[in-house]
Amino acid sequence: MKKQLLTLALLAVAGTAGAQQLPNGSFDDANWENCVPWTSTGNKKTQGKQPPSWTISNVKGLNGGDTGATTIGTKVQGRQGNAVQVENKSIIMGQIVPGYFTLGTTWSTAKVSGVTPTAKDGGTFGGIAFAYKPDALKFYYKRSCSGNNTRSSVIAYLWNGSTSQANVPGVNASNPKKVAMVDRDINVLNMSTDGHQGGAVTYKHKLIAKIESYTTKQPTEWTEWTIPFEYVSENSNETPEKINVIFAASDYFNSSNVTAGVKLCIDDVSLVYYKHLESLTIDGTIPSTFVGDDTQNNTNEVNIDASDKYYTEGCISAKAAGAGAKVDETYNSSTHVCTLKVTAGDGEVKNYNIQFGVPCTGKLSSLTVNGTAVELVADKYYYVVTGDYAANSVSYVKEDGDKATAAKSYDADKHISTITVTAPGVEDHTYYVKFAKTGDKYMSNLFIGMGGLLAHPQQNVEIAKGDAANTIDLQLRDFKLGEDGDPIGDIFVYGIPCNPVNGSATLHKELTKDDNFRIFGDGGSSLVLPNLVLDGDLTNGKLNVALTITWDMTGEGDESNYMPILVNVYSPSATSVDLSDENFTGAGSEISKILGNFSNSPIVYLPEGEEVNGVANVVVGTAASSLSLTDGNDWGVTKDFTAEAVSYDRAFKTGTDYVQSFVLPFGFTVPTGTTVAELSSVNGDNLVFKPVTETVANKPYLVVTNDGEFINKLTNVQVKATTGADLTTTVGAVSHIGSYTAQNVANVYGYANGKFVKANTGSVKPFRTYVKVAGAQGAAPMAFGVNIEGTVTGINNATTAATAKEAIYNLQGVRVSGDLKHLTKGVYIVNGQKVVVK
Repeated sequence: MKKQLLTLALLAVAGTAGAQQLPNGSFDDANWENCVPWTSTGNKKTQGKQPPSWTISNVKGLNGGDTGATTIGTKVQGRQGNAVQVENKSIIMGQIVPGYFTLGTTWSTAKVSGVTPTAKDGGTFGGIAFAYKPDALKFYYKRSCSGNNTRSSVIAYLWNGSTSQANVPGVNASNPKKVAMVDRDINVLNMSTDGHQGGAVTYKHKLIAKIESYTTKQPTEWTEWTIPFEYVSENSNETPEKINVIFAASDYFNSSNVTAGVKLCIDDVSLVYYKHLESLTIDGTIPSTFVGDDTQNNTNEVNIDASDKYYTEGCISAKAAGAGAKVDETYNSSTHVCTLKVTAGDGEVKNYNIQFGVPCTGKLSSLTVNGTAVELVADKYYYVVTGDYAANSVSYVKEDGDKATAAKSYDADKHISTITVTAPGVEDHTYYVKFAKTGDKYMSNLFIGMGGLLAHPQQNVEIAKGDAANTIDLQLRDFKLGEDGDPIGDIFVYGIPCNPVNGSATLHKELTKDDNFRIFGDGGSSLVLPNLVLDGDLTNGKLNVALTITWDMTGEGDESNYMPILVNVYSPSATSVDLSDENFTGAGSEISKILGNFSNSPIVYLPEGEEVNGVANVVVGTAASSLSLTDGNDWGVTKDFTAEAVSYDRAFKTGTDYVQSFVLPFGFTVPTGTTVAELSSVNGDNLVFKPVTETVANKPYLVVTNDGEFINKLTNVQVKATTGADLTTTVGAVSHIGSYTAQNVANVYGYANGKFVKANTGSVKPFRTYVKVAGAQGAAPMAFGVNIEGTVTGINNATTAATAKEAIYNLQGVRVSGDLKHLTKGVYIVNGQKVVVK
């Protein structure tokens, strides 16, 4: 049994279950009779039954004169079952009825001499609902003629549009009537309606595709005929709403060629949907094994060899031959086969399997630096090694072997070796190896801000000797912007001037876009960084550095799109941490964690508006709720601020016999019961100190008090920056010096037991003072006595001595001659000690 064709119902899913075919295309439905023009028995007019879903042309008799039972459409034996035969018939009054059948509704079809109007065929109405895009009409036919050898017609068209009404006069021009109808085929095909029965109609439509073909052949056996649809280019993207198909024994649109005795047999009418490719190129070239026509249309799998090429996205250009077909592309990276799945309009599928060559990677399989293998990570191209570069330092193996080439170079200024791998079919891959130096590691607290505090990790920062004299290099490895993010690379700042003075060096370096500064790493290499400023100091093994990196977010040089990235580096024993920039906003919520990473209690500066809930030593804007000083801990701040309260854990000894020294970062009014004095003069081997009522920040003093906690009672103190402050009071050759750091000193006088005693070496604690004499130290006394307002202090241990060769002073500070044996009875000062002569 021949292939059964689909019915009128549209199938649910086009492209999977199949598109719509023509109804009863095999004409095997037996429920119809031979079709004749209208006949009458009395007042009853009848005609034969039509083939289901199709309509064969019929006419009424003219002026009531019905035709006889002349057969126009005949059910005949088909290829396997029924078929349709239509025949042009000559009936009364010279009328020739053209034999045709259609999916639409026929008009009366006649040309009658002497009757008004003398008209040509008016065509058919509409067709059936349809929403697909077939590529051709396929059918079988036989044909025979007698008399003139006129041609037969095949008409089909797809369109969308609307119904309209028209005046339909029939054969009686005086009795027109208006009927609702679908546009006639001559309207849809944009043909002139002049001279056609029915006249003009109002219509609105878009012709999408059409077939208009003719034949004069007269095959006596069933012959296949496939006719492609011709799509209208400007409407090719439209979805059809209707289809009509017409088979006519005569020249359908030209009634002058309609002659009697022409028979046309039609069977097995179907729509053809192409599932093959019309064109295919790979990198602009047509594969040698590709056939761009429908000769392979009955084959559902086509294999194409492209092993001399490598697949890349977009390398294939393919076009389906079918008007309603689509092409889907999938690539299997394991087999290197790209499949082009062509789905025809009827849902049939054809696969084109394109075998590509095994692609190159353009990558390295191994990398060795100075004899040590580097662990390569997928899609990572930036690597840092520690060591020096030599001509044979870098070796490698390419994954693609001889298919690939590699070029190697070295930039001595940047300490970077570059390996660029080139292979066919893939983009180049460049590997970068940075040679880092062995440096001193400084465990540091990092604060990273960019519109807010992003992270505050602890990690080592390395300082290495620079290439040039008196320079250092800073190396910050595995830099990342957030706590949980991946490192974006390493920061290297080369050639920072470093000239230490007394163990302290101020650091400053600026880099601009001309220096081509980059963060070295896969994540950071793409960042455009037009500027970097480094400021800091390296003092007694403590590193404090502030990096300000400018990021051009668009890379276009528009400063309105610049974003600062701040990286502040502090030693865990730092005394001052400046996070006051707005790019550290939010640090207040992390203050407990921040302070927990320091070994002491540094002053932390935060932006205005941060909330810290009364935490000591935290300055918000310019004010702190409290200042806490720990005796013995180093001290130093960079900015002035106000503290509402003070806590100092040093308990001063009380009593008039105890003189102590101090230096503090704030001034205060000396309270009652406390004497604070500054160096005012030098009297021989005695230092004379003058009491003050107001102290000054960062100035050395001596104190005698009967209240060991008087500092803790101060409020609203104005704390002054210590950076650059002069902690010295000098009188003549003698300097009284304060210290905020624990330090070793040489050739100074340290205060002990009521006097300043000479020491070749020694140490001084934070918040204490010492005395230094300018010039040669050999002539200086072994000790200086202390006189506050003329009263020599330190008379705690009076002793009786028989003799003494040292300088002797009376209680008024006047040196007396002689030795103790010959002095009158009394109390004298010898080497700063009270000596009683009896």
